[in-house]
Amino acid sequence: MNLGLLHRCEVAIYFSVYILYIGVGLYQIYLLRDRIVSQARYGFTPGWPLLGRKRDNTNDDFANFRDYLGIYWPYFIIHLLVSSITKWKWPQLKQHGHVAVSALALLASLHWTSLSIFAAVLSSFYLAGKRRSKKVTWLLAISWLCFMDVVKNNDWWMRQVDFAETVMVVVSFGWSVLRGCSYCLTKSSTNNLVDFLGYMLYFPSLTTGPLISYERYRTKRETNGWPHLLQSLLRCAFWWLVVQVSFHYIYVPYMTKHVEVVGWIPSVFWCYAVGYFLGQFFNTYYMITYGMGVAFAEFDGIASPSKPRCIGRVHFYSDMWKYFDEGLYEFLFKHIYVEVCRKDSSVLLKLWGTTLTFIFVYFWHGCYTFVFIWSALNCICLIAEKFYKALIDMPAYQNWMHKHLGFGGTQRFNALLATQIFIPAAFSNVYFIGGLDIGNFLMRCAYLSGVGNYLALSFCTYCFFQCSEIVAESKNRQKVKEKLTEKQL
Repeated sequence: MNLGLLHRCEVAIYFSVYILYIGVGLYQIYLLRDRIVSQARYGFTPGWPLLGRKRDNTNDDFANFRDYLGIYWPYFIIHLLVSSITKWKWPQLKQHGHVAVSALALLASLHWTSLSIFAAVLSSFYLAGKRRSKKVTWLLAISWLCFMDVVKNNDWWMRQVDFAETVMVVVSFGWSVLRGCSYCLTKSSTNNLVDFLGYMLYFPSLTTGPLISYERYRTKRETNGWPHLLQSLLRCAFWWLVVQVSFHYIYVPYMTKHVEVVGWIPSVFWCYAVGYFLGQFFNTYYMITYGMGVAFAEFDGIASPSKPRCIGRVHFYSDMWKYFDEGLYEFLFKHIYVEVCRKDSSVLLKLWGTTLTFIFVYFWHGCYTFVFIWSALNCICLIAEKFYKALIDMPAYQNWMHKHLGFGGTQRFNALLATQIFIPAAFSNVYFIGGLDIGNFLMRCAYLSGVGNYLALSFCTYCFFQCSEIVAESKNRQKVKEKLTEKQL
């Protein structure tokens, strides 16, 4: 896209619509706060005395993370002390120290059944790494995922452990399977036990993520000092504070679990704001959790993935996969998609590669109905996006469109087409974050509420799309200028 194709007044309209919709939508949600509290039977706890309001306590992600930090915060401090001391005095023992810290945390807090699961996973992937077999690795991964799907629904195990441990084990187990696959499928992996355990049990990302590939783990970089670490952690704390304050006034988590409340919004058109802010809460959660993992990894000299990109800047959902969870994307792309197809592969083979990737995504996240809908919609929308990009790159299409609509008209028409892919892709994430009820509700609002409503939704989404395009191009231009400046220096 070329910004010169659009008039300044037109660009101003796009951003005005974007800001206006978000602002009015947020206000519509805010207006329901007292009515929700007065009629809610559960889900609210006494808030901060300074704010004088009840707090929405129904966001499971933030509640689980709070419980996790309440148990494991001492081990983050111990990890920092061990990293600092070994970095200063005994750098050759840094991995040994990291393994010891993680082992101490697990032994001190987990039930023997949970410890047995961790020990079995580690042993199996270490032995599989010696075989260097892709088939053995994937068979092992699928077997462990099936096993955990049974265990997490097992009444006997659930009676042995509390809820906080259940969440911690299930989430850590999922990351451990991916790390085990990354270790076994990376050609440069060693058979050194300490190196393997140091990677698999790296405590700052053991449960909270992000996924750091074995290749990244082995790629050492210059370590960041204490000032950078503290700055990164303070940034995470700031966003945690912002979210906690917002839970006193913006009850989006409660609304997603009680969809009838969303219907209290006067117009269907403003209901979509619930989905938008649900996504923003989700985005902020991963900015905090992944931000912590990245901060510690950079302190330890590990080449970590980038932190999640704000969903407000994503207009192609291929970018959502690339830039929201970069570590998971790298794993899926390198070990599944590229194993099936290449750039010069046939369209059918590429479609099969995309489908196979999302089959694994569905399986890894858990075989639930809402996960299936999310995975299927994402897969369909990404396939549609591939066809869309192939179409607009065709010389015949470009020549015909430029001749009849001009360059600016072509850009606008292409954006309008892409908007129709963006709408279901965005709603697919509502299924994943909020569940079946809110996903079905917003899909019905979008496609079964009349032509006028859908045209209004399409226009707003078109404006969002154009804003994201403009921001993306501006950042690309800035990067080009910075590279040119570096060359000149």
